[in-house]
Parts: sequence; structure tokens; C-alpha cells
Amino acid sequence: MTIAAYLIAIIIPALVIYLFITLDVFGTGKANTILLCAAWGAVAAYQIAVWVNNAVIDTGLSYETLTKITAPIIEEILKSLILLYLIRQPSFRYIVDGAIYGIAVGMGFALSENLFVYLPGSGSAVLGTAISRTLSTSLMHAAASGLVGLSLGRLRRTTAARRNVWPVLGIGLAIALHVIYNNVVSELNGIMLLLVAVGTGIGGGVLIAWQINQGLLEEKRRFSHTLGLDLDVSTGERKAVQQLGVASMETIFRELGEFFGTEHITLIRHLLVVQANIGILQNNLSSPVSDRLRAAWLAEITEYRAEIERTRNTLNAPVRLFLQTVFPGDDATMQTALNEELARSDPTLVHTFDMFMRVSELAETFTPEQLAAFAQRLSHIQIFKNVSLANLENLSRAISVQSFDNGTLLFHEGAKGDAMYLIEDGQIDIFVRDQAGQEKPLRTFEPGSVVGEFSLLDGRPRSASARANGPLKVLVLQREVFIRFIQSRPKVVLAMLQYLAEKVRFTTTSVEIGVNWMTQISAGNYAAVQTTDTHMTGEIMLEPDEISEQTVMLVEDIFSAAASKLHEREQTIRTGTA
Repeated sequence: MTIAAYLIAIIIPALVIYLFITLDVFGTGKANTILLCAAWGAVAAYQIAVWVNNAVIDTGLSYETLTKITAPIIEEILKSLILLYLIRQPSFRYIVDGAIYGIAVGMGFALSENLFVYLPGSGSAVLGTAISRTLSTSLMHAAASGLVGLSLGRLRRTTAARRNVWPVLGIGLAIALHVIYNNVVSELNGIMLLLVAVGTGIGGGVLIAWQINQGLLEEKRRFSHTLGLDLDVSTGERKAVQQLGVASMETIFRELGEFFGTEHITLIRHLLVVQANIGILQNNLSSPVSDRLRAAWLAEITEYRAEIERTRNTLNAPVRLFLQTVFPGDDATMQTALNEELARSDPTLVHTFDMFMRVSELAETFTPEQLAAFAQRLSHIQIFKNVSLANLENLSRAISVQSFDNGTLLFHEGAKGDAMYLIEDGQIDIFVRDQAGQEKPLRTFEPGSVVGEFSLLDGRPRSASARANGPLKVLVLQREVFIRFIQSRPKVVLAMLQYLAEKVRFTTTSVEIGVNWMTQISAGNYAAVQTTDTHMTGEIMLEPDEISEQTVMLVEDIFSAAASKLHEREQTIRTGTA
């Protein structure tokens, strides 16, 4: 029984310390610091307390007074010394660090007190003493020192003028808890003693948990201040303050890096971005859209939620607790401000297009049927042919309807390509001006045609001017909004890259055909080039689904005309009439 009692007294506190280190329960990641705190409590604080208590007894102070008043004061001050030292070290970062370091000190002190004071004099009740002391006194010492650590954590994270009150308050609470415990248990015995002792220890643990929660809420207030949420200004003024750099996600991430280590920041950033996108998409669901687009948004939300679970499982428990408390997804005000800052910090990851659509209320001008019709129209444009209808319907929410009078210039040659035009009614004339300033018409686009689609991709200067030929009604998609759309949607980008790859493949094929035709012409085989009813010359074939009919005819006409002129010239030379 004696061996079992000592094993219980040793193993349970040691197991708690071991779990703190191996499971990284509080996210400190500082095993050496936890062990240092436990060793301080078990060796230094305990031994010094024994010397001081004996010296006090030698002065004539009664043992009862020592136990009920003096010893709690001495022991709590001695246990706190290591925490007062650590508060100045990088390993002591915030309130949860203080809690775990304090608990480790208390567990260490209780371990030595049980082994060297209470168990040796227990006699036949040694096993019961070990169990009761482990369940009660160990919890009390851990809770008392934990309160000191929590108060120092508050000190580390506050800049208020009264910040120095926190150490005094923490040590005062620890002494009060210890004094109350010693006075209560000295008047009780039997099962009531055990119940009160365990209740006191558990009550201290609950107090620590409450304090941790209060500390996390304080962190939330701090980050709310960083986001400008507690400024007594309008939304516009708050955004102006943020853009000046007073509030930024980088500031927040830098502080989070100090808490949990820079190795966690990438995952935390990703988690916050995914959480932001879920909130944005959930806001989208209130928009009047088709069942197809709504289903696509719901599927995307489901994917994001699965991604959040995977990311959370990678993070440890304290980080998850911190993020859920400080950046709760159900706090609409906090989430909106966080989304805005994340969008500024990571525009390629956050759905800034959807945020823009909600603020602008542009999509509210179209019915779900109109958006679906626009998506069908966009799907017939070459650059969008591989993009899903759901994504095109989403993009269609950014389309605006504009009307122009006859002769109105839509854009001029050399202007920045900032929009694409889909003709609903009327015509658009495309023309250039020669060196003399005379207009040279190039082409007239009819209803159903699209003008300037490649300007969405490159934004390069217009190669020609465009003018309304008669009353004109067009659907306009601005490049700036389109870029917002594709930034955070890699599937759309990949679909468009697929089309561009096909264009590159066609260009390569065209070059190969041109080289083949030039070879035929240089060899005098003009008949092989002069063709208008086939896409095959020599051993090279064009695939009709890769190029338009007009492109085929244009290429054939150019080479046929060149071959005809060269053939006529050769015949003239041979007959001697040149």
C-alpha cells in the first residue's frame, strides 16, 4: 500500500506535466520551460519554503497560525518567483502560457509536499492520503499558481496605465485561495474533508478556465481595435484609417506568430481565408439566382468546410480555441471587417468579386432567368467555352446594360482595353486611321457578336476604334471586375488557360502549314496551294473545331493569292514577255 501510495503521488502530477509537453495542450511548444517551472516548484520553491517556515516556527509563531495564514503567503510568493522571471522571456507570450507555467509550478510544489510531508506521517492511511491529497491539494496548488500565471499573462498583453496591478492581483488571489483552503480543511475530516478539498481544487480550475476565456475575449477586443471596429467613426472613415495602415492583417498575423510560432501562421492565414470565403458565399445565397448557381455555391461551401476541418486537425487545440474565440464565424461585424482586411492582404484568395457584387448591388438588376441567358451567351465566346455555366452565371452578375446613340465612340485606337461588349441590338463599326487621318473601315459587328473579349485578359491598348452604327444596346463586362472574379477562382483560370493552349496549338499548326505551303511554292508546286475546298495541304491537316471558318478562308486566300501571282510571274518569264 505504501508503494502504491507513493506511485499515485508521483505518477498523477508527472502524467499531467507529461501530457502538457507531449500533447502540447496549450500550444506553448516550450517543453524546457514547462519542466523548468515544475522543477522550480518541486525543488527550489518547496525547499526554500521549508527553510522559511521552520525559521518562522523558531520565532515562536504557532503551527496553526503558520498553516492557516503565514505558510500560504510564503509558499505562493516563492512559487511566483519563477513566473515573475519568465514574464520577461520570449517563451512567455500570452495568457495561456501563464496558465500552463503556473499549473506546472503548482504541480511540482504539491508533488514534493505530498512526498515529504503528508505521506510519511499517514501510517496505515497512506493510500487514502495519497489519493485525497492528489485530488485536492495538488489541484489547489496548481490553481493558485495558475492564477498568478494568468495575471502575468494579462500584464504581458496590456499597455494600460494600471497594468502593474495584475501581478499584485494574481498573487493576492493565489494567497486567498490557499488561505481559504487551509482554513477550511483544518476544520473538517472524513468524506466531507475530501469533498471540500476536491471542490476547492476544482473551483480553482473553473476560475482558471473562466480567466482564460476572459483573456481570449480581451484578445478579441484588441484585434477588433486593430481592425478599427471600436473606433467611433463611420464605415467609410474606418476604411480610410485601415488603408492608411493603422489596421492591417499583417499586424494581426505578426502578433499571432508571437503567440503560436511563425510555423503556424500559414495554416492560420489559410483557415481565416477559408472561413471568410464561407461567409461570403453564405451571403451570396440570399441573392436571387438560379438553382444551378445556388447549388454550385452550396457545393463550394461544403468543400470549404471540409477544408476547414482538415486545417483545424493540423492545428493544435489552443490555436483552434483561440481562433474560435477571437475570430468567431458568427460575429458578423468582426467577420465583415476581417474579410475586408483579408481581401486587401490576400486578394487572390478571398472572393473579392462576390464582396464587390454585394456592396454594389449590381446583380440585383437582373432576374435569375436573365443571368442564365447571359451565361449561355458568354459560353459561346471562345475564351469562355471551357468555363462552366455556373461560373459564367456568377460572372454575369457583373454585366451592365448600356445604350449608345448613332455615331457614339465606344473606344478609340490606343486606349486601354478595359471592357468587353456583347451586342444586343445594333451594330459596331471597327476602323483605324491612316497616317493622313483618314478612316479605314475594318469590320462591322452584328447583334450577337462580341467586341474586345481579349481585353479582359491582357488589358493592352486597343488596336482599332469602335463606333456605334445606329442605335446600339450592349452588355458590358468591365476588365477590373473580371479580374476580381478570376483571382480567387483557379478552376475558371484553368478553363481559360485550356482555351489559350488550344490557340497556341492552332498557331503552331498554322505556322507548320505556312512553312509547308512556302516549300510547295518555292518548288513551283502552285496547284497544291491554290485550294478553297479542303483544309489539308501536303501532310498537314487543320482540325475544323480548333479554328473558325473565317480564319481558314483568310489563311487560304492569302496563300492562294500569293501562289497565283508567283505562278503568273513564272509563266511570263518562261514565255519571254516579262
